[in-house]
Amino acid sequence: MQDKRLTIRPVLNLSSKITEENFQNVTLRPVLKLQHNLIISMFFHFCNKQKISIAEIKKESFQQEITTIIKKNTVLRNQLLGLIIGQFTQEEFLVYKENDSEFNKRILNMIGQRISDSCEDKKT
Repeated sequence: MQDKRLTIRPVLNLSSKITEENFQNVTLRPVLKLQHNLIISMFFHFCNKQKISIAEIKKESFQQEITTIIKKNTVLRNQLLGLIIGQFTQEEFLVYKENDSEFNKRILNMIGQRISDSCEDKKT
């Protein structure tokens, strides 16, 4: 029986022969796309609570600043990871736990890029 979580994910039709890239394309990217609005909302909520003004960050260093905010704050980082990992099926989690540190890096990099891209639209 197919896990119902799979039915709500966007279909991206990406694949790779390399296991980590295939997991990224088949699982991580669709989950990130599904959770996009929540990721952005959570990030802005965190910045507001911490009194971080996104508007004051220079465009040239924007991507780096987003990455720094995510990496320095373990609570935010763990919440963002939880948004993604919580959408895994049991089988996907078994793949994830075999190389969790590599997948966490990939997840956080993709989240940082999504936040940066979304905020960049608002800054121009």
